[in-house]
Amino acid sequence: MLLTRMNRSEHPLADFDPFASLSLFNELWPSSLIQSEAIYMPAMDVAETDKEYKVRLEAPGMSKEDIKVEFENSILTISGEKKQEEEERTEKTHRVERRYGAFTRSLRFSDVDQEKISATCKDGVLSVTVPKTGKALPKKISIE
Repeated sequence: MLLTRMNRSEHPLADFDPFASLSLFNELWPSSLIQSEAIYMPAMDVAETDKEYKVRLEAPGMSKEDIKVEFENSILTISGEKKQEEEERTEKTHRVERRYGAFTRSLRFSDVDQEKISATCKDGVLSVTVPKTGKALPKKISIE
């Protein structure tokens, strides 16, 4: 049986990796020196209805004990840490794309009922509901 690589793109350079032949570089320096140390920042969505704000934060691999939600001085702060699994590796790692580390995300709200803020964490998504008080609703003023 002959296996043929399937090209999902019509562009002739779509699968071209100009750095593929530089594997010698990877063998000269320890992988800890060449792996990027990107900051871990989980993606967040913020939505608004007439009655509340909804904040959703991606938290795959984290439990609710790894995340802290606080509201102080009109600022909602979500912080936590995604920890790397401690395991003894017997294989040679070629690529590490998953990110780990501590993070903090903050949002300022002016018209919310802080006593009714609630949070749930399900299926790797943290959902925070921030109810509005209704006091700071925008008002249209007609010009006479």
